[in-house]
Amino acid sequence: MPTYRDVLAAVLSPGALVVLERLTPLICALYDLELLLDCPVAAQQQGSLRERLSERLERIVAMLPSDVSPMANEVFTAVEILVTDVLGRELFLGEEIRRLELLDQAFRSDPLLFQLVRGRAN
Repeated sequence: MPTYRDVLAAVLSPGALVVLERLTPLICALYDLELLLDCPVAAQQQGSLRERLSERLERIVAMLPSDVSPMANEVFTAVEILVTDVLGRELFLGEEIRRLELLDQAFRSDPLLFQLVRGRAN
């Protein structure tokens, strides 16, 4: 069966996929997930997920200043769509703010991730 990684590979930047890989244990703990990138996705659902993810990211990137890397938004949006569209769970604003704060701390505590998310890693 196809996985969420298959969906994301067609939409996200390679760097965003690396960040998701490195943060998988933390993201799974924060969202009480058994799987993240390896979560099975029905073949008939893949196209609509890719489209939703692409549309959301296009809107977000259009609002960002040109010198701001969209990678953190790619990561957050990928997790949001997995939780809401694939797993059918609701997200609540207060909980999401706290999760984003914890993910931000993880980015900042790992120099490579921080540079990657900011679009400055080689």
